[in-house]
Amino acid sequence: MKVFSIIAILAGVLSVSAKSCKKGGIYCGQSLLNRGNYENHIKEVLASQGKPTDHAHVLNSLFNCIENGAITYQVYCSKGCGGVGSTDADYCL
Repeated sequence: MKVFSIIAILAGVLSVSAKSCKKGGIYCGQSLLNRGNYENHIKEVLASQGKPTDHAHVLNSLFNCIENGAITYQVYCSKGCGGVGSTDADYCL
């Protein structure tokens, strides 16, 4: 893992407030935004992986929740996300 990635993850952990993600969960960006103040953390994680940080990538990327609200990038869902706003796990359409 790159040093920048570690810094981005740690910075995001410090900035996440409200209802954090649950360790082991998989969340689309939209679900993370619905849970709390994740926008900057999502953008930092995307940038650390060389991914775009535009609105579509923030909303439609899947992330793994590792612990203490920290996330890691999994994949971009080009057709959008399913499971958002429900009790089902998030997934790519």
